[in-house]
Amino acid sequence: MPAHKNHTEDFEGLTFAEQAKSINATMAYTTKAIRAHLRRASRENRNVSSTRDKCIRQISRLLQRIEAIRIPE
Repeated sequence: MPAHKNHTEDFEGLTFAEQAKSINATMAYTTKAIRAHLRRASRENRNVSSTRDKCIRQISRLLQRIEAIRIPE
């Protein structure tokens, strides 16, 4: 079993602060992953601009899904 599986909790079980930290960590990881992906695209002589645009579209779709979430009352 991967090490990270030993320390995971259901997200709903985390405190508000723990959830916020987790979301921030995910955003930081995603940023690093996209930077690495663009560097790889460059090393492999792929179209970096097109690759970046695809990443932007993916993030834009994520934002649209977040915007569509109903805010609980």
